Amino acid sequence: MMFSQLRMKWIAALLLLVLSGTSTPTMAKVRKKKSPAKTSAPAVSRAQMELAQQMARNSYALGRGLEPRQRVALMTRLLYTMRSEVMSAEKRQWATELFRLGQQLPADSAEASSARSTVIATAAARLAIYDADEALELLDSLPPEPPGDRADARTMAARLVFAGYMQHHPAAGTQALLAHGRQWSAKGSFPYSASATALARLRPNEEAAESYFRQIMAIFLTGHEGLYGISDFASLLQQAAAMEAIYEDTAEEAGRGVVGQLRRFVGNESAPLTEEQKRLVTAALNNVRISAPKAYEEAGKTAPELLAVHAERLKVQVEVPKVDADLQAAFRELADALREHRGLDALHGVITHGLQVVNSKYKSGACVDCNSPDAQSWALVSLAAYAAPTSIATLLNSIEDPFWRAYFLAIAAQQVGQPTHVADPTARKVPGKEEAEPE
Repeated sequence: MMFSQLRMKWIAALLLLVLSGTSTPTMAKVRKKKSPAKTSAPAVSRAQMELAQQMARNSYALGRGLEPRQRVALMTRLLYTMRSEVMSAEKRQWATELFRLGQQLPADSAEASSARSTVIATAAARLAIYDADEALELLDSLPPEPPGDRADARTMAARLVFAGYMQHHPAAGTQALLAHGRQWSAKGSFPYSASATALARLRPNEEAAESYFRQIMAIFLTGHEGLYGISDFASLLQQAAAMEAIYEDTAEEAGRGVVGQLRRFVGNESAPLTEEQKRLVTAALNNVRISAPKAYEEAGKTAPELLAVHAERLKVQVEVPKVDADLQAAFRELADALREHRGLDALHGVITHGLQVVNSKYKSGACVDCNSPDAQSWALVSLAAYAAPTSIATLLNSIEDPFWRAYFLAIAAQQVGQPTHVADPTARKVPGKEEAEPE
């Protein structure tokens, strides 16, 4: 009887809940159940970011007394330290300074000239992030280089500078880029493939895109380009055809123009093509084959010497980086200390020992011709900065050489100024060479 009364009371309670619109206890539990909270992205504290910025400024200050080649290496590293919007005013100034420094570098050999052009192009491209108009003005100030088989500093930089310019200007800005290109081509090379960015902006207007390409083609057909410029124009042709920014007849006309320009360099027995020149010829012909098949087919009949050019596949030499046993041991010791959650004092002791190993290596001149540290030293300093973000700048004072202390300080600033989770430090891949940090 008692059980029956309890059951009736329970049923009545349920009915009351339903009639009143209130959920049952079981339903309430289901509704209250929340989805798992999303893991928030790691954040950098304000103090940590300010510390990283001060480390970058100290690194820059240390580099003021260095010779130009070392200053160039340090300034390049600093421009890629932390995200591009961090310290934007200073990085803009540093990019301009690097541009001027790059012009002081020697260009007495093909390798030195290429390195110099890379520095100048890097500086202009980084400046374009903050002010593309100013970057264009700097490129205008460069002395002209005669067209040849390599990209000069201006054409190397133009791809990123043009892209940055079009991000902040309407479609009408394409004419400004064309005017700059015409100015450069008067005594040098036109930035053909860099113009693909402007062409893409004009793509919705078929007539405007067609007209823009034909204006560029008219410059190309004057016939003063070297093999690099010819290959560069063929690259623009391929991109224009792929995005359907030009008419088929225009593509075929441009393809015939490329074939005609290539014939100036091929077939001269007194001046056989180098491997680099063969590579450029082959790349240009491949782009003609893709974008102007009729012109390519005609070339087989009118210029068979061109189709006979085949670039030999270069043997890829894989260089195994040398492993410094002492640096490797120091890295593993620090990794173990982190994994075992040792105290701060213990970590400082391990870091100090590791940096002493780094110092002894660079102090002895083992990397006298290096513009950047080897991968093991880079990894050790990065891990040390992660382990002791608030004191790494002081610990780096043990590096005696001013250039290397400044360079390692910039590396540490990069690590301190970004959120990082290192579950297992020893599992990190050590790159074979330095790479620019992601933005």
